[in-house]
Amino acid sequence: MDIIIKSVFDIQAGQKYDIVALLDKCISSYFAKKTYSSMVEEINIDLYCFQTPFILKYHKRPIYHEDKTEKIFPKDKKSDITFRMYHLLYVDIPLPDEFVTCKEEDAVSIIGKTMVKYFTDVSLPMKIRKSFDKERFISDLQSFFANYEYETKTNGLENNG
Repeated sequence: MDIIIKSVFDIQAGQKYDIVALLDKCISSYFAKKTYSSMVEEINIDLYCFQTPFILKYHKRPIYHEDKTEKIFPKDKKSDITFRMYHLLYVDIPLPDEFVTCKEEDAVSIIGKTMVKYFTDVSLPMKIRKSFDKERFISDLQSFFANYEYETKTNGLENNG
């Protein structure tokens, strides 16, 4: 299963883009050979962190696309370029305000705790609720973050990227 993590940060949290980029590579590798449902081939996670006066809208619940094709430029009548979403679970996870001011070595821990809490608390979409092994996924997520933090600290990766 593919897991893709992207950051949607404001300028205050922007200094942590590199942390999320490295985390994305590592989590993708860790989950690459794992399967939790035959109906989910990819989980796309957007991490949100905004401390601005306007409210940024995000999806509070996961969205599942079994098989959907959309135009890339829907308002452009001349463009027929499309993309296909197949067995995709799309998730928006807001990070706590403390993420902006935390030390770099604490950032991954905050992301990990927030992701585990999110998946523990959220109801998955009806189409995949019965087939998705949520408990095993959460357990693997906890294991990934525990090992990631250990590896980072023991190998000095927090300062070297």
